[in-house]
Amino acid sequence: MSDASERRAQLKALQQKGAAWQAANAPLPPSTAPEVIFATPLISKNRAFDWDVICANLAATVRSLRNQTSDQWRMLICGQDQPKGITFDAHVQFLPYAVPDTETDKNALNFDKWLKIKQMTAHLSTSESGDGYLFQLDADDIVHPDLVAHITADNNGQGYYITHGYMMDLGSLQMAYLGARSLRRPFAKSFNRECGSCVAARFDFRHGPAFAEPLNARGRHKDMHENLAAYGFILQPVPFAAALYVVNHGENIRQRRGKMDAKISYLRRNRLNAAAARDVAQAFQLNDLFPDKPPL
Repeated sequence: MSDASERRAQLKALQQKGAAWQAANAPLPPSTAPEVIFATPLISKNRAFDWDVICANLAATVRSLRNQTSDQWRMLICGQDQPKGITFDAHVQFLPYAVPDTETDKNALNFDKWLKIKQMTAHLSTSESGDGYLFQLDADDIVHPDLVAHITADNNGQGYYITHGYMMDLGSLQMAYLGARSLRRPFAKSFNRECGSCVAARFDFRHGPAFAEPLNARGRHKDMHENLAAYGFILQPVPFAAALYVVNHGENIRQRRGKMDAKISYLRRNRLNAAAARDVAQAFQLNDLFPDKPPL
């Protein structure tokens, strides 16, 4: 069976499950106090090439959340090892993952990301009693200061996805455009096609844990639109450049797989000029997020 045929069969089965779920779970209107919960799976210290780099990248991601113009958010970090340099409080919480992460020849190029995501979903389904949006955020990406404010003010009851943003090479500090193709950007790709930190999925635990099912069915970021639509949730695009996909920092999984060259090639073909890069740095407050880097 081809990949396309397999995907069609998978989606058909998911649509059947989604129809049954919708029949049993009539949606409630969104509340007036939604929350955005960022779920971040963290690689283990044992698996990391450099744990200090992992923690430094995560610290920048956390700073981007603490810089949000709305306080209607929380972050849940799940991993075997509590990261250093992170202040845990009412906004940023740590969920221990008890299964040891031992690297073998078979799993050297992967890590237990999906199992951690599933544990975070299970935790939320049994501990939450409100509604909002669950945003799967990698431990090295950056979100715009107005992202939470937009989601909670618009509050469409469906979910959101990021189509427009930027790629940043943390080694060279160069940036590239991610968004719709145009005459000026003929080789561009949409942000949600390249970066996994792109979807805020609807959740509502006011009537129990049933929303764990569509959340667990999200799948890969390239499939989330169709997978969530199978459960009746039609994602809407965020209408501004809402995130930074950070690459080439030494701990990307793609680097481990020897596939970073494609990202660097993309950056060269879609690179921002110096003035545009400075505007992005200012909009995302990058000098505050990366204090050890030269001013951007």
